[in-house]
Amino acid sequence: MALRIRNFKKSDLETLCQIDRICFPADIAFSRAELAYHLNHPKSITRVAEGLGRILGFAVARMETSSCAHVITLDVIPDARKCRIGTSLMKALHRELKRKRVEAAILEVSTQNLPAQRLYEKLQYQYLEIVSGYYQGREDAYRMGLLFS
Repeated sequence: MALRIRNFKKSDLETLCQIDRICFPADIAFSRAELAYHLNHPKSITRVAEGLGRILGFAVARMETSSCAHVITLDVIPDARKCRIGTSLMKALHRELKRKRVEAAILEVSTQNLPAQRLYEKLQYQYLEIVSGYYQGREDAYRMGLLFS
């Protein structure tokens, strides 16, 4: 499959909202307003994956400080998983963060989401701590971090 990674366009918003609702339970998925906030934040970087004539996924990171970014979300539609789309999106984010001279990235991932944990491990993220009740007070998350060399 030919995969294209590109920057977010405002016209992507509705599709990205739909993808986020597919990828996460209703009480965890971003509302339209929340996702629009993250996508349009002046310190956000969003990459969109296109293939087979449609959007297959996206990733959002925000510069928290001049040296540290926070990966807000990584979403890939279920029928496109295991095609290295998540890896491609994360690597595209990492390239941009390095270009901006960011030294580290952090993210949170559910302690129950083993496929995502394995992805982040392959990308060299390290486990930092457990965040109790991160997801709606019910589900814990691992905070993971990556130092760029």
